[in-house]
Amino acid sequence: MIEDNFIMTVGIYLRKSRGEDEVQDLAKHRDYLLQIAEDKEWKVKLYEEIASSQHWLERPALQQMLKDIENREIDTILVYAPDRLSRKDVHFLTILDHLLQYGINKIYIKDTEYDLTSPHIRTQLSIMAVLAQAEYMLIAQRMSEGKMRSAEKGRWNGGRLKFGYTTNTDNKLVINQEEYPLTREIVDKLLQGFSYHSIAKGFSERGLRTKRGKPWTTSALFDWFNSPTLRGHTSYKIKGKEIFTPNTHEAIVSEAEYQAIKKIHDNRSSNFKKKKHNVSHWLSGLCTCSVCGWSKKVQINMTSTGRKFYIKKCKSTVEDSEGNLISCPNLGCKVDIVEDMLRDVVKDMKEQLKEKMSTLLETDVTILKARKSQEVKQLEKELDRIEKRNGYLLEDLQDRIITREEFQKGKKGNEDKKEQITARLRDAQLQLQEIDVSASYNQYQYIETLIHRWDSLEHEDKNRLFKMVFKKIEYTRLKRNQMPNIKIYPNL
Repeated sequence: MIEDNFIMTVGIYLRKSRGEDEVQDLAKHRDYLLQIAEDKEWKVKLYEEIASSQHWLERPALQQMLKDIENREIDTILVYAPDRLSRKDVHFLTILDHLLQYGINKIYIKDTEYDLTSPHIRTQLSIMAVLAQAEYMLIAQRMSEGKMRSAEKGRWNGGRLKFGYTTNTDNKLVINQEEYPLTREIVDKLLQGFSYHSIAKGFSERGLRTKRGKPWTTSALFDWFNSPTLRGHTSYKIKGKEIFTPNTHEAIVSEAEYQAIKKIHDNRSSNFKKKKHNVSHWLSGLCTCSVCGWSKKVQINMTSTGRKFYIKKCKSTVEDSEGNLISCPNLGCKVDIVEDMLRDVVKDMKEQLKEKMSTLLETDVTILKARKSQEVKQLEKELDRIEKRNGYLLEDLQDRIITREEFQKGKKGNEDKKEQITARLRDAQLQLQEIDVSASYNQYQYIETLIHRWDSLEHEDKNRLFKMVFKKIEYTRLKRNQMPNIKIYPNL
């Protein structure tokens, strides 16, 4: 056994795992162990690990210390507690065997020496590590339960704050007045039909940054806007369970605004498969082939008199009446033919918008609430029926009418449906609380402004306007001597 007077260099190993901020203090451990080494006049090699894996093979600092032991660069190790090496008994004993193999017969835990050649000492150390793990798990469970209770009360449980919010002394979310103007700019642009991509690009050109100082990206904007936090709700997930508490703080986005924007982007993503953000012509991505269902592209030809635009012939394949694959028969045409058709549609839209705006102003909110309340009740009934089906499945299993595999399959199907309906129910309940026609009215006002300025609009604005107003524009031209036919599916 190596005696104290033969110990020249000691390896101090420190580790703090994720989530231990409230139960461990790495700096205090370091100072404490360094003082012990100084009192014993040992040289020190420090091995420090923060937020690393529970498995000892995946901890780089520990692996480096074991290599230094193999190279005889340290004479013993000093740790604050046995569970710092590992909380798992099998891992802990493996590390002790490694130390013994390379001539380290004793280790120090704080200022106490432990002889590794003694079976009783090894058992004692192993028990200490297991007890430390049990204590940690108990503390972690209490912390988890505390966070769950805090979430139920609508308090912020840590993590990254959403742009536009900060916390007060009660750990509740409040609006960050410095960031709020930019959040409203984002919401207003989304209501006007701007895409996440175009907004992020504009912010990048202006040098605007997120709360973490990074450039805004399409995915960052999408994740930010779709967080329930922006609508005034607290959502906290822990151990596979979600705690959702509505109306816990001031909202940046009203429920009506959220639904209006969600509708715009859902329609855009489902009906225009190959949409371009920076369009060369406003008809790009607007027309859908009535035969194959793909977007009709606009081709630009450069001539001596300038640029000429054409709607291209489809390049996809379809089945004929006999099941054979053939090229899509839908032909292209000059763009100005379709432009003239849609220009007349724009004129008709003016009167339709006036009627819709007048209707909105006259809308009885109580009727809207009654309809939404009926939807909520219907979804609640569906959830009840699913619970009953689970009960029937259990009875059938007990009566041996179905096998355990059939029971598990049926139960999983019911749980999947339950999850979907629960999400729809939550949205419907939130909408019921905040039924408002102002978001739709403001959107109509914006559309009306674009229509009045139609002749002076840029291609991107015309393109955006049509995607807001129409779900789909079907294009058909099957013969060369035939004018194209346009069929329009309104969205308003």
